[in-house]
Amino acid sequence: MNRSVGIMITTTSGRENVLYWVIKNLCKDITIPFHLYIYNDHAMPLHAILLKLINEQKRNDIKLVLYNDLRKFNNKKIGCGGARHFMFEQAKLKHDIIISLDDDMQLKPKWLEKVEEAMNYFPNHCVFTGVVRGPKGDIQHAGSTLKIENNTLYRSENKEVKSKYHVTEWGPMGCLAFCRSALKDHIVIPSLYIRDDAAFYLLLKRLGINNTIVVSEAEAIHKPIPVLNSNLRIKEEMEKEVIYFREVHGLELGY
Repeated sequence: MNRSVGIMITTTSGRENVLYWVIKNLCKDITIPFHLYIYNDHAMPLHAILLKLINEQKRNDIKLVLYNDLRKFNNKKIGCGGARHFMFEQAKLKHDIIISLDDDMQLKPKWLEKVEEAMNYFPNHCVFTGVVRGPKGDIQHAGSTLKIENNTLYRSENKEVKSKYHVTEWGPMGCLAFCRSALKDHIVIPSLYIRDDAAFYLLLKRLGINNTIVVSEAEAIHKPIPVLNSNLRIKEEMEKEVIYFREVHGLELGY
């Protein structure tokens, strides 16, 4: 398949060091050209230092696309979901693969190669994830299980790897790869502050995109270096999201 790849990351204040770490490792370990989309949600200006970092790695085949660096798009914080919504709209029709990463998610070497192997092995699937480990090697996510019972959406994280590939409902939005039908023009990441991942899962499910392939050989490290919490769980935003799930999906949130 065509190897046109876009990687999108949203970041905010206090997380610059881990963002630099993640991007430095992307430069080293993603060996093909790619577009790097970053939404600056109230971090310090990043343009000069990120260009310097990419140039130091001698990666003139990486195109940096940086949004809101000087807060010209939005002077108000919009959260991970708002930023992913914005970047996905800019990127989805330009690439064959879009990778959604958290700013503290380091992809290990060969992650992309292993995911592409899985994409070729599963030609009718369009959402893929890998195995996310903590800095000490413990499995934090091997895909996610989402189920609806009594009009309530429940979520739990799979923490066992039993085969090269397995099928589950979803994965962490901070380590997902989308291709094929998931990149059509009508596919939109809901612009929620934080629970955009569950909302996106439900939207794709309505459209018949029901499963995520977990690639056990594609590993990532969550928080590879110490980093402050991003403090996204703002009470007012969480309350808005409860209302959203009730009105749009008729569901309560059980997690």
